[in-house]
Amino acid sequence: MTAKDPNNIVNISPELKEKLSQGKILPEIHKIYIRGLKPAIRDYYDKLDDSLFDLAEKAESNQLQNEYFTAMREVRKKKDLMVRKFSEHIQQVFKKFKAAKYNYFNKKSAPGVDTGDALSLVDESELDQELAVSNIIEKANTFLHQQLFAFEKRFTLLAAGHELKTHEIPVSPEVTVKSFTETFSHLNVSVTVELIMLKLFERSLIPNLTSPYQEINDFLIKEGIYPNLKFRVGRGGSAPQRMASQPPQDRDADHPQPDLPDYAGNDMTSANPSGAYVTDSHYEMINQFMNRRHIPQNMNIPVFEGNVVDNVLGVLQMEELQNLNSRQHSISPTEVKNELLNRLKSFDQNGEQKQIKQQDEDTIDLVGMLFQFLVEDRNLPHRIQALLGKLQIPYLHLALHDRKVLSNKDNPARKLLDNIAKASVGWTEEDDKKGKFINKIESMVQTILESEYTEIDFSGLIEDFSSFSEKNSKRMQVIEKRTSEKALGQERIMRAKEKTAHVLQKKMKNHSLPELVTELLLTPWANVLILAHLRHQNEPEKIDYYEKFVDKLIYVSVKEKKQMATNAQISHVVDHLSKGLRLVAFDEHSIKEKSKQLYQLLLEINQIEESKDETEHKFVLPQEAFNVAQDAEEKPEIVHFIANRSINDPDQQVEHLEDEHYEKAKAMQTGEWIEFVTEEDTENIRAKLSWISPISNKLLFVNSRGVKVTDKSLDELANDFRCGKANVLQQIPIFDRAMKAIATKMADKEEQEAAKPTDSAG
Repeated sequence: MTAKDPNNIVNISPELKEKLSQGKILPEIHKIYIRGLKPAIRDYYDKLDDSLFDLAEKAESNQLQNEYFTAMREVRKKKDLMVRKFSEHIQQVFKKFKAAKYNYFNKKSAPGVDTGDALSLVDESELDQELAVSNIIEKANTFLHQQLFAFEKRFTLLAAGHELKTHEIPVSPEVTVKSFTETFSHLNVSVTVELIMLKLFERSLIPNLTSPYQEINDFLIKEGIYPNLKFRVGRGGSAPQRMASQPPQDRDADHPQPDLPDYAGNDMTSANPSGAYVTDSHYEMINQFMNRRHIPQNMNIPVFEGNVVDNVLGVLQMEELQNLNSRQHSISPTEVKNELLNRLKSFDQNGEQKQIKQQDEDTIDLVGMLFQFLVEDRNLPHRIQALLGKLQIPYLHLALHDRKVLSNKDNPARKLLDNIAKASVGWTEEDDKKGKFINKIESMVQTILESEYTEIDFSGLIEDFSSFSEKNSKRMQVIEKRTSEKALGQERIMRAKEKTAHVLQKKMKNHSLPELVTELLLTPWANVLILAHLRHQNEPEKIDYYEKFVDKLIYVSVKEKKQMATNAQISHVVDHLSKGLRLVAFDEHSIKEKSKQLYQLLLEINQIEESKDETEHKFVLPQEAFNVAQDAEEKPEIVHFIANRSINDPDQQVEHLEDEHYEKAKAMQTGEWIEFVTEEDTENIRAKLSWISPISNKLLFVNSRGVKVTDKSLDELANDFRCGKANVLQQIPIFDRAMKAIATKMADKEEQEAAKPTDSAG
């Protein structure tokens, strides 16, 4: 240890010296560490079981499915053994540390084989595993570097002054990860499954190191081991080892520091390989407003260096990943700036005397406003808002190094958010019962949070999401087509019923008819007319043939007429009836029976034959025929249809007003989404205009699965707009809308400031 470093000066109390000499501190650290990790390891194996089951269900071949199911059985059988072996490996590491043997996982090379040659002979699957392990360790070291910096100092004292490297700390991420992989020797699974286990381990366990690390550091502080240790960031890089070795005088605020690198000048072409650049005019306006709001920055106050900001953003991103995995809420977009500043001050020894570069502060503010707009945007469902809100840190990190994220409309990072927001407009939990859509969004958010900002393949994510959306869209289109075809069929039936009802009401309204004739006209012949309107909608002469039969039947059926019908006329009507009944699938026996009854009735009415039983025939008035107040259950279907239309006619319920709301309804295009406002205790309904009826001009709305939600006339929809019961959901790209809203807000604020009266000089 170098005496010049003030952090290396520690007053060891007699009690601490005694505990160190008796070896009482190290066992306590071991207890804290194992106590913190064991539940996480058990939880990991529970999640592994679920993940392997999901993979087996989605497997593309029987062989792969069997492999996953076999692995599930193996893991279930040996879960307790694996947890125990993991604890034993950790215990061995602590024993080696106590014996000053810091090479915890030394692997012996094959005798007589040169290391360089051996590297080329390493099995590819083994290399994949080693790379996965290295990647986990590297990420953990980066995200936990503040805690590890303290461990290096404090464990050095426990190691009797031997200056430790990160991997030599007995609780380091390397020890954790490699102790875990050592347990693989007890499992009989494929390398593919082992790689899956490592990936899940990275997600579920590494975030759980934070709590035991904090507890261990708190314990060591309590024991008096470097209680006043401050984390310090060196100019040379972000690695903890480099931070610790940097001479303190180079970090003093009294010495001049180079300015921050100009992040805006960096063109990250890797994020935008196409080189397309479409400038956002609103961004330019916002830039101008922000430049005018600034007072000159004090050049004597040093600024936080780029690597310090990167380190802090890395830590915040890891915490956001933890929040995602543990289903915790994120801090609000407006609080991110304060959190970043507080962390910068605590990470940097001289942080209280430093400031953020003005240009970077503008970027932080603008990204905060963008994500505040996103999480308040009523066009996005709440759960989607919450998930996308977790991307503020990685997007901020990216924007600090490449402002094209904000200014270029074709930037892939920007387009990804636009695509997700557009696809999410119609999403509801009710329609996504299996969670396919929401899980896809969460998976993409997780991928971004797990990646360094320089390594995020936004173009690949866009392609993957487009492929996913396309499959969903095809399924929806099939159901949507069926829904619209069904609606069209129902519309045609409805229109045919309306025309039939109109014909029967018009022709029967002035006549009292025999009960049998009334029954025939309102039931079987009503069906004949409906069928004729459906089949011959473009052949009016054929429809006319069936409508004229009503006049003929009424003529031969009424008593009071100047000239009685002849036998030939009656036979013609009865024959016509028989042909019509065959159209609507009456059986021959029923047709003969009805024809015989009608023929006999008409002969008697027209006085061609006398009544055989001398009973008087019952006649029905038109108002009785169409009245459903009495004997409703026995009334024909067409009568009920007429009654319902007169009560529930939408054109009579909603007033027709040709105002801006009507024009808005009239301007609706298929594919547009609407949110229908429901009662307070129920979730609003999101629906897409799928089809406009060519018959009634009704608008058919479907959900995100293509299933009918409702249909509305133009007057009904206009009335919903008028009463605030429906709102059109914007499908303009969310970045464009956010930029426009921010620019408008800034312009209004500047105008208000300019309008304020200025105090005149006394």
